[in-house]
Amino acid sequence: METECPHGHPVAEGVATALPAQAALEEKGDGPERSPINLYNKRHIRRRNTMYLALQRRRRTLIPGLLGSLLLALGGVVHAAEVKPGPVNVTIAGYSSGGQVTVFGEGVVDAVRRAYAGSSIIYEPGNPAGALEHLRNSRRPFALESMIEPRMAYEGRAPFRAAYPEGSITGVLNGAPDVFALKVYARRAFLEEHGIKTFDDLIKKEVPMRVSINQPGNLWAREHVRALLAYYDKTMEDIESWGGRLVPQPTGASNDLMRDGRLDVVITGGATPSGAIVELGSVQDIAFIPLSREHSDYVAKELGVQPGVIPANSYSFQSEELHVPYTSFLIVAGPSASFDDAYKLAKAMYDQMERYRSLHPALAQASRERLADVGALPLHPGAQAFYREVGLIE
Repeated sequence: METECPHGHPVAEGVATALPAQAALEEKGDGPERSPINLYNKRHIRRRNTMYLALQRRRRTLIPGLLGSLLLALGGVVHAAEVKPGPVNVTIAGYSSGGQVTVFGEGVVDAVRRAYAGSSIIYEPGNPAGALEHLRNSRRPFALESMIEPRMAYEGRAPFRAAYPEGSITGVLNGAPDVFALKVYARRAFLEEHGIKTFDDLIKKEVPMRVSINQPGNLWAREHVRALLAYYDKTMEDIESWGGRLVPQPTGASNDLMRDGRLDVVITGGATPSGAIVELGSVQDIAFIPLSREHSDYVAKELGVQPGVIPANSYSFQSEELHVPYTSFLIVAGPSASFDDAYKLAKAMYDQMERYRSLHPALAQASRERLADVGALPLHPGAQAFYREVGLIE
């Protein structure tokens, strides 16, 4: 059951609405013009908005970090009631074309188009590092990222040449909470040949393996490989030193190689169950290489994501639960993202949540309650205003 906030937005049952004082005045028959509180608010908002608009006119002369900080500071200045109606005309810089991640981006596009008629919103395939550079340079207002890449950018770790200024990346919405799980699997014949039962065995025995670590631009996969090995104080160079071979191929191409017996191990991620893994398991005898719970927790903490479990029997060849880190995927904003557009993206997802969840099994874990959960990132002022309005945050 849903109610509405004072601005007409649906609010989930049990969630407090925003602006209760104004609602109470209206229930008593005191129109906004007669309320001394609202007369004061109108003058106060008009004065604050003048300041905000002046800053907006100067934004092209400000460095992204300074502008990001100013926008965060002004998050409460522009009142939600001041958001202008009309379509959303923006581009969301994204991941590579195809694959499960694209489903998240296209789902957000669908929600916005349905919520705001006439919108020209585009999901633009690319790579996560390039997308964040587009944000930093104000070439694009929004990007689809996991929780991992913005953290790397703020820390200035490769491939980012320098740490991003504070406030230059902000969160808009969490469209795929804790849905992307790390998966490590191998040809069963390879595991039996070397007596491998766990990931510990694979590393401590220094097994010479042909292992897919995905493409250099896939920062999600490369960071997981790094963290997996860091637990043992090892690196990818160590794998090569004991006779292993690193295969920089995407998951689809890696599965083809494994199907033909030309690859031993794949390190990748995805929703559960993954159709690609199900298909591979139907033509090649494969098995997951389990991590210890301690190892999984270490990787999750190292990457700033959540530890979890893949339930037993999620795949026909998997009889025991698997401890793995889980990652959320977000829409994030750069300095050029406007208050109105960020507000509308958040509102569109909130209003269209049931349809969004029905578009693909990977989206089924999304919820209104988790939209504002953008991890360590600060919320964009526009998104923050909407979430406050419907009671998702204080």
